[in-house]
Amino acid sequence: MATTFIPFGLKPAYHPSGLDRSVPFVGTNTYIAGSDYTAPFSLSDGQAFYQYTPVAITTAGQLTIAANAAATRGVYGSFDGVEFTDSQGRRSVAKWASKATLLASTEIVFWIFADPALVYEIQCNGSVTSAAIGQQYDFDATNGAASGYSIGNGGAGFSTTALAASDVGTATQGQVRVVGLGREAAFPFGETNQWGDDYTIVQVQISNNQFSAPAVSV
Repeated sequence: MATTFIPFGLKPAYHPSGLDRSVPFVGTNTYIAGSDYTAPFSLSDGQAFYQYTPVAITTAGQLTIAANAAATRGVYGSFDGVEFTDSQGRRSVAKWASKATLLASTEIVFWIFADPALVYEIQCNGSVTSAAIGQQYDFDATNGAASGYSIGNGGAGFSTTALAASDVGTATQGQVRVVGLGREAAFPFGETNQWGDDYTIVQVQISNNQFSAPAVSV
């Protein structure tokens, strides 16, 4: 049973077509803004993009964390990495990058899972039953889309995004829609994941996608 709350972000699981579009460089798309590849992002001080962070695009065409776009709550996709030229002229590739790192870099290219049909897995900060299928959720405000952690000075950095404990309610626009039970092994020790677990892992699709027509919760 999923009894431990250890969220892992908005992690691609599969594509409904059966094509393998949930793996890096197969299902990801590049995101570049600006003619000189600079400043294609909008982050607050201290924030960072971590692997599987839900991301959005601002009206200025910059990549941002989905939680930073609360006015529209639109979601573009899930962050999977970034390449850039650092202040020493070295080309780098990483699974996470802070605002400070990106500000000191040029020729920035983001890699994003952006296919509107992709199905993701994410842990909910609460219990979810099968009645949630078709219902919509926002990212958890206390463990939301801007949260994550890094390991050392290397390229590993992981999102800790989770879903809110409750759905947004009927006739309300949420950020993602539950479409099934997650197959991700729960933590720790490979616990099974079942409907009604304390911190259920669910499969979702982006319901307020910035590149397709949104639909409110039923």
